[in-house]
Amino acid sequence: MQVRTYIGILLGVALLVWVAWLTVLNSDLLSDPENRFQVGAGWSVSFVAVAVLVFLAGFLPPATMLLVRSLKRDLDERRERRRSREAISLEKSLRRALDYHADGQWSKAAAELEVVLTERPEEFMGLLLHGEVLRYQGRTSEAVEIHRRASVLYPRSISLLYQMADDYEALGEEQVAREILNRVLRDFPGQGLRVLRRRRDLHLAERDWEEALRCHEKIEVLLDEGAEGDCDREHEAGVSLGLTYQRAMTLLEKDRSAEAAQIFRRLLEQEPRFVPAGIMLGEAELYQGNEELALDEWKRGFTSTGSPVFLQRIEDYFIEAAEPARAIETLRSLIARAENDLLPRFFLGRLYYRLEMHPEAMKMLGSIRDRMDSSPTYQYLLARIAQRSGDAQGALGRYHQCVQRLGVPSTTYVCGTCRAKYSEWHDRCEACGTWNSVDFDIQEEKLSEEELGLVDRPVWGGYRSVEDTQTVEIQK
Repeated sequence: MQVRTYIGILLGVALLVWVAWLTVLNSDLLSDPENRFQVGAGWSVSFVAVAVLVFLAGFLPPATMLLVRSLKRDLDERRERRRSREAISLEKSLRRALDYHADGQWSKAAAELEVVLTERPEEFMGLLLHGEVLRYQGRTSEAVEIHRRASVLYPRSISLLYQMADDYEALGEEQVAREILNRVLRDFPGQGLRVLRRRRDLHLAERDWEEALRCHEKIEVLLDEGAEGDCDREHEAGVSLGLTYQRAMTLLEKDRSAEAAQIFRRLLEQEPRFVPAGIMLGEAELYQGNEELALDEWKRGFTSTGSPVFLQRIEDYFIEAAEPARAIETLRSLIARAENDLLPRFFLGRLYYRLEMHPEAMKMLGSIRDRMDSSPTYQYLLARIAQRSGDAQGALGRYHQCVQRLGVPSTTYVCGTCRAKYSEWHDRCEACGTWNSVDFDIQEEKLSEEELGLVDRPVWGGYRSVEDTQTVEIQK
């Protein structure tokens, strides 16, 4: 109740009390029928009627006004409560839509957003998300219409422009998408990081290193102007190192191996655990005819990282050169120098197997039985040796143990970032775009990194705009 209403009621009560008191004081006058009030020629009324009329004329208007105001205020409060309940309900629908969107439940998200947009057809977040959800459902033409309508209502929204670019890409109209992204760069200077990252990631996926480097240089300019935080700087520094590595690879492909080797060495000075640079530095030395330097780099790489990729490359090199004795000698020297000799012993045992030196293979592999007994690959290799040696019963037992330890695997490589699998080693994961992330799949072997002697190493780069939500298995 407002103060004015309260005061009005008090005044009304006071007026009633005053009138009652006057009525008592003038009871004789009011009760005498001869005392009448003349209102015209031949017209008169009693003093009681006059008093009542005067009272009503003075009391009813303010009382009626107060009543009307009270009723109006009550109706307004009810309408406000209804609007508040509706707003809360729509906010809940929007939150549910966001949750469904995060979970990838596109149909449920679309249903909730339709409820929101029915009541609020100009709701920015509803329009933005609804178009995106429709695109994920494959209803791309509808998504374009939603986002185009929203862009008319909110012409300065960068988020809507990005969504429209995604829509047109999904429709296969890359030229229109590119024009929209160009508009972002043109009309919103300093706000184009996402566009540049998107372009760079597309160039990285296409292995167009020169264009990726051009985009990256523009990104670094924006970062120097303070466009992003430290975490983005760390990521971009990794991409920069990765692109430097790819520049060296381009030089290597153009037979400029000496220049490539210099870049690989600088990268290893910055990060000795960068396996691809170590592998390719050895390759660059080989191209220049420096076999011993190449082998030294690979041995140094294994010592620094513990990565079996170096052992595999050493073995393959000597097998290709038809010098298995030198491969055996090199692996033996690594066993003697290694703090953890598990992997060199395993590779030497496998090399003996490849060379049909079965007794030596069994002896070498037997020396690591306690440490590798849980590995399916280890059991499979022992089974193959037993089979080739004519021990069918022993081979059957080993195969059975291998099956018990997750089946009979082939040697696979896996990306430590996105778990994409490869049949051959890669310097860069093609699924998620990271460098230095592909190595032997040790999870398949049921052995820890510590048991194998692997050293934790940094992973560089990776896509930030082009997202791959599924684990990819790549066989090449």
